[in-house]
Amino acid sequence: MILHSVINFALFQGVWFMALLLEDSANLAIAAVIVLMLLLSKQRKQDSLLLLLGLSIALGFEYLMVQLNFLGFKSNPYPIWFVLLWSALLLTVNTLMQFLTRLPWYLSVVVCAMFAPASYWAGARFEVITIAQPLWLFWLVYGLSWALMFNCIIFVNKKIATYFLLGDQSKQ
Repeated sequence: MILHSVINFALFQGVWFMALLLEDSANLAIAAVIVLMLLLSKQRKQDSLLLLLGLSIALGFEYLMVQLNFLGFKSNPYPIWFVLLWSALLLTVNTLMQFLTRLPWYLSVVVCAMFAPASYWAGARFEVITIAQPLWLFWLVYGLSWALMFNCIIFVNKKIATYFLLGDQSKQ
């Protein structure tokens, strides 16, 4: 399990750096890494469904944030590399970020609100994204909003896991 998490971490970090350094030039390579992440998944059905449902939630949220001018991209509403980056992030929920699913929801919100905005701030430093100013307001409002949205994704993931667990039990 630890090796699987390390591989998942390395693949996600590779996607993150490709997206920020190469942007749309990396779309094909990022897509290939996402396919690899899905192939290496120990819960492929669950991750596939999470990818569909979670991506809908995440991109809907990000679209709203772009419309509210908390985020800005070179292409509107957001580039393909950003969608692919979100896809890779969702494929870490059941491995690398599984610890979040074990925390009480309010602690998970605190962790996400503290750390998620840092990734967007880094993107702004790479000049691939613009974030609302002042920074403290972005961190507070966007961080808390993102944390609540991501915890909705975690909730959906738990429901998906329960669905597959119940489905497996009915086959026995």
